[in-house]
Amino acid sequence: ARIVRTGTMELEVSDVTAAVGAARDGIRAMGGYIGASTTADGGGHPVATITYRVPVDHWEDALALLRTLGGRTTKVVSEQTQAVEVTGSIVDLEARIRNLRASETALQGIAERATKVSDILEVQAQLTSVRGDIESLTAQLVELNDRADLATLAVTFRVPVVAVEVARKEWDPTVVVDEAVASLLGMGQGLATAGIWLAI
Repeated sequence: ARIVRTGTMELEVSDVTAAVGAARDGIRAMGGYIGASTTADGGGHPVATITYRVPVDHWEDALALLRTLGGRTTKVVSEQTQAVEVTGSIVDLEARIRNLRASETALQGIAERATKVSDILEVQAQLTSVRGDIESLTAQLVELNDRADLATLAVTFRVPVVAVEVARKEWDPTVVVDEAVASLLGMGQGLATAGIWLAI
């Protein structure tokens, strides 16, 4: 059976650069490679998203590697995988290409026997069309086989958001001072108002 495997993972790691390096080395050791990569600044911390192409025989090994990364993965935030059976599609494409090649051979035989210019031009037009179809279907077959041979795994690496940092951002001393001053002014106004009423 031919199966196309795809997946996504989001990982919290102790160090993004070190984790990305360890993942790259591990995936390469399995015969895989990096298909694409992006890095961004996530609130002062680097966030990397890497797409790996992994030999399908090492799919589970790749997942296991990324879940730990030698202790660098502190948390697997999410993991989603998908497997799609494509054996039927591959067999169908191969059959259609064989039929088109047979048509191409037959048309070539007709072209060799044709004597009228109009017949030759008509056969050449049909040959061009058939060859275009063969090229298109062959490209689809190559791409499908590639996806079945090499699984695709997109992984996002980020450092954990430390609770203390969140608390520090939420607690703004200037806001607290403003609130305290407003409260004291309110109390002072209230006391002054009460004193006026009592004096009257």
